Amino acid sequence: MKETKLTSKKVYECSFMSLYEDEVILDNQKLSTRVYVKHPGGAAMLATTSDQKLILIKQFRYPLNEAIYEIPAGKMDIESESFKACAIRELEEETGYRSNEVSFLLQIYPCVGYSDEIIEIYRAKNAYKLENPRPQDSDENIEVYFFDKIQAKNLLINNLVKDGKTVFAIQSWLNEE
Repeated sequence: MKETKLTSKKVYECSFMSLYEDEVILDNQKLSTRVYVKHPGGAAMLATTSDQKLILIKQFRYPLNEAIYEIPAGKMDIESESFKACAIRELEEETGYRSNEVSFLLQIYPCVGYSDEIIEIYRAKNAYKLENPRPQDSDENIEVYFFDKIQAKNLLINNLVKDGKTVFAIQSWLNEE
């Protein structure tokens, strides 16, 4: 299966995305329109402390009009930054924690119907509090929370975590040996 782009028009651009409207021809030779977001990608961190507490953040998400629990994450906004470096930076900026035990977990496409965004999720063990962490972004208001495995499982059971990358990360952590 393949769709062939005939025309492409950038409809909108801002600091973290561009919106395109393309005309495509389908395999069956019918014409269609595809509206999609080009995104620089991002990274996220499933982090736990030395006493096996999961580190989650809670922040208000304007499009949802709701404050939600998430693993620390953010977009690639430093030129030539790796996904891993982005995840480490976001953990520090959003929680004030760092880890010397970071490994790749997986890569996901969170919004396949309308975006090319890629998020790489990393696993940080034995995260520790920094005395002088990087500051949070000026447009963020984040609270940091810690959960043991029973509490984290209850967050999922009670539908208190709705962010896809975070649901996956918590399930992954709950399945660790």
